[in-house]
Amino acid sequence: MRYFLDMADGGPFAIPMTTLQTDEQLMTQVVRGDSAAFRQLAGRHLGRAYAIAFRLVHNREDAEEVAQEAVSKVWQKAALFDPSRSAFGTWFYRIVSNAALDRLRRRKPPSENLDDYSEQLSDNAPTGEDLRIMADASRHIKQAIAALPPTQQMAITLVYYEDFSQAEAARIMNITTSALEALLFRGKKGLKQRLTP
Repeated sequence: MRYFLDMADGGPFAIPMTTLQTDEQLMTQVVRGDSAAFRQLAGRHLGRAYAIAFRLVHNREDAEEVAQEAVSKVWQKAALFDPSRSAFGTWFYRIVSNAALDRLRRRKPPSENLDDYSEQLSDNAPTGEDLRIMADASRHIKQAIAALPPTQQMAITLVYYEDFSQAEAARIMNITTSALEALLFRGKKGLKQRLTP
């Protein structure tokens, strides 16, 4: 099911928000079948869901599908959300992260062909020598992150790219903070080994 892709005015995930209700208030309405509340809730979170998915799956189409799948699950499984156990964002981004990990598990091993990364770099095509060097470094970093185990990729993405606190990222991943710290440590160690000449 596609809900919000290809919307005009403001990009593929732009949904106007008219009232300021908390996510938890909106979820109460979603449980009752309120599609307007669902659209508002999805509008708040779909862009970030896409960003998280893209950083994990490294492919626009897969990231769109992961984000859409996560939003669909919010509608389908709204009754399972328990605001006493976690904030909506924690619950939702766990759904996004799990959907992205499932997509990675079903995928073939990553290709070593650098042309596979051209789509990711084409939007920011370098115009000078300095920009080419930065693009090359960015490609190497993306490749190094993509070579990490999926749970390390997710930890690094949530903490360093999406600016979640370690405690929030741990809740999203459904692990302890110390387990998250271990994933970050191993992930950074793996990146250092891959990026050091």
